[in-house]
Amino acid sequence: MPRTPNNRRLLIGMLGALLPALWGFVGYWSWSQHQSVLASSATLLDQIASAAEEQTVRLFKHAETSLMVANHWMGDHPDIDPGQAASFITLIDELRQISNGLLDIRMVSKTGGLYYIPKRGTQPLADVSDRDYFRAQQNSRTRGFYIADPLISRVTGRWGIPVSVPVERAGGNIGVLFAAMELDRIATTFDAERIKPSGAISIMRDDGTFLFRIPAENAIIGHSIVGTSSWDKHISLGLRGVYFSDGSAVGMPARLVSFIRLRDYPLYVTVTTDIDDLLAPWRRETVTLVSIAALVTMVSLLLATFLLRAMKAEEQAQRETQRAHRDAQMILSAAGEGICGIDSDGRISFINPAASRMLGWTETSLAGLPLHATFHHSHADGTPYPAEQCPIIRTVTDGQTREVAGETFWRKDGTSFPVEFVVSGVVEDGAVTGAVLVFRDVAEHLEAKRILVAQSTELARSNSDLEQFAYVASHDLREPLRQVSSFVSLLERRYSANLDEDGRQFIRFARDGAKRMDRLIIDLLEFARIGHHALPTESVPVAEAVDAAIANLSSAIREASAVVQRDDDLPAIPAVRDELVRLFQNLIGNALKYRDPSRPPRVTVSARPGDAEWIITIADNGIGIDPQYGDKIFGIFQRLHTRDKFEGTGIGLAICKKIVEHLGGRIWVESESGQGSAFHVAVPVQKA
Repeated sequence: MPRTPNNRRLLIGMLGALLPALWGFVGYWSWSQHQSVLASSATLLDQIASAAEEQTVRLFKHAETSLMVANHWMGDHPDIDPGQAASFITLIDELRQISNGLLDIRMVSKTGGLYYIPKRGTQPLADVSDRDYFRAQQNSRTRGFYIADPLISRVTGRWGIPVSVPVERAGGNIGVLFAAMELDRIATTFDAERIKPSGAISIMRDDGTFLFRIPAENAIIGHSIVGTSSWDKHISLGLRGVYFSDGSAVGMPARLVSFIRLRDYPLYVTVTTDIDDLLAPWRRETVTLVSIAALVTMVSLLLATFLLRAMKAEEQAQRETQRAHRDAQMILSAAGEGICGIDSDGRISFINPAASRMLGWTETSLAGLPLHATFHHSHADGTPYPAEQCPIIRTVTDGQTREVAGETFWRKDGTSFPVEFVVSGVVEDGAVTGAVLVFRDVAEHLEAKRILVAQSTELARSNSDLEQFAYVASHDLREPLRQVSSFVSLLERRYSANLDEDGRQFIRFARDGAKRMDRLIIDLLEFARIGHHALPTESVPVAEAVDAAIANLSSAIREASAVVQRDDDLPAIPAVRDELVRLFQNLIGNALKYRDPSRPPRVTVSARPGDAEWIITIADNGIGIDPQYGDKIFGIFQRLHTRDKFEGTGIGLAICKKIVEHLGGRIWVESESGQGSAFHVAVPVQKA
C-alpha cells in the first residue's frame, strides 16, 4: 500500500528520535560499564588482598613460632652446644619439614659468626655482624622478633627475608637465631592468587620497604616508596584501602592498588594490576557496541530510504513475524534449561527438548496436560502439594515473577529431582494470559555442595585439633620427665635413710607427678594422632574389636570381679582397627574404673540398627553421671572427680569422641547418678 507524505514524515521523525537515543544509550552504557569494571575490580583486589593478608600472617606467625620453639629448647639446655645436640638438630629438621622447606633456621654467635644446624666444623661459615637482623638484637629498642631487609645469602646466593630473635641462654656462645624465608618459595604460595598476567602481590614493611613481590622484580626488592604519592597519600594513612596509582613509585604503568596493614606484624600487603589490562575487555565491548550501533545506524538509514521509496507493511510484518518465530524455536531447542509455556488454565502450551528430557516425556505428549498435576504434584517427601500453594499456579493467576529454589519435579517414571526455577507471567492488555517457566536440575549442584561442606567441616576440625596440640607435642617432652623420675628415684635410694617422713613423702609426690605428666603426654599424643596417621580404613567386625579390648583389660576385669558381655550379632563398620579397639577399651575401662563398690561390675555391649546407621551401646551398672555433665565429659581435660578418688588424665572420653567423629558418627551418654551409664555410639551403615 503506497505511503502518504505524512506517513513518510512520521517515519523520518521516528528515525530522527531513535538514532540519537541509540547513541545516547551507547555512551551511557560505555560510561556505566567503565565504572562497573573499576568497582568490581576494586572489590576483587580487596578480596585477594584479604586472602594474601591471611597467608602472610600465617607465614610470619609460623616463622616466629618456629624460632621461639628452638629458642625455648636452647634456654632449657644452656650447657649444651645446640649445633652438636642430636635432639636439637632433630627439632630443627622437624620445623623445616613442617614449613615444607620454607624456613631454614640458622645460628649466629654473639660475635656475628654464622653457623648451620648441625654445625659444619668449629669455624663460622660467614661473618654476619653487619647484617641488620643481627644488629637489631643488639639494640634494646629493636630487640625481639625482627623482620629484616631482604638480602642475598652469602652462603646460598638466593634472595630471602631474614627474621630473627635474640637468644638469652644457650650453649655454644649462640646469641641470635634467625630464619631466612626464601623469596622463591614464598612466590609459589602467592602466584596462584594474583591476577594474570600483569597482577602483582607485594609485602612491605611499615617503613615502606619492599620485602617481596611476585612477579619478581629484584630492582624493587629492598626499595622504599616513602615520599611517593602512593605512600604519603594512601598507604601510610590507613589500615586498608583501594586507590589508583600512576605507577611512578615502582616504575610501572598506571595501576589499581589494594593494600592492608597486617594486624600482628609491622607489614603491609599490596595487590595490584594494570588498569589497561582491567579495561581491555571493556574497550573490546565498547568497540563492538559502537560498531553495532554504527551498523544499526547505517541499516536504519538504508531501511528508511528503502521504505520511503516503496514498502509493503503487511509483507514486512509477516517476514518479521516468521523470523521471530524461527529464532524463538532455535532458542528453545538450543537452551540447556527446561523451558515450558503455560496457558491461563495452567496447562502446558509448549515445552522445549531439554525440559522433555529432564521430565522423561516427549514434547508432543506433554502439550495440553495440566502442569501441576503432571510433574509438580508432590513434595520431595511424597506428600501431596496443593495446587493453590504452587508458585507456578499463583503466577498464572497474578502475573508476578517468582524465583524459587528447593522445589521438586517428578518424572514420568515416578522418580523425582530437585530444581530451581523462575516463572514469569505473560500479560497482554492488562490481563494475565499465561506464564513461562524456566527450570534446571540442581541434583549435582546440591551433592557437590554437600560434599564440600563435609570436607570443609572435617578439615576445620582437624586443623583446630592440630593447632591446640602443636605447642605441646612439637618435640619430645617425655625425655625431661624420664630424667626427673630417674633422678628422684636415685635420690630416694641414696638418701632415703637421711630424710624424715615428710622428705620421703615429697619424693613420692615428685615421682607420682612425673608419672602423671608422662601419662598425660602419651594421651595427648594419642589424641592428636587420631585421624592423622596412615593406617588404612577397613571393614572391621565390631565383635573382634570388642574382644581385643576385653583381652587388653583382662587383668583389670579379674581384679574388679567384673562381667563383660557382648551381643553375637554385632555389625562390621569401616574404621581403623586400632582406633576402634582403643574406643571400646576406653569405654569398658571407664566402666570398670567408675564401678559401684556395693555391687559387682557388669558391662554389656550391644547394637541396633537406626536410620542409615548402627547404634552401638556400652552399658554398665556403675556410679553413673549427673545428666548436667553429659556434654562436658567429652571435652579434653574434663574430670568430674578428684584425682585422689579416681586416677586419670581427663582425655579418655575426648579420644573416644574424636575416634567416633573420624568415623563420621556421634557419641553421647544417658545416665543418672547411682544408676549406671549407657554410652551410645552411632556410626553410618557400611555401603555395599
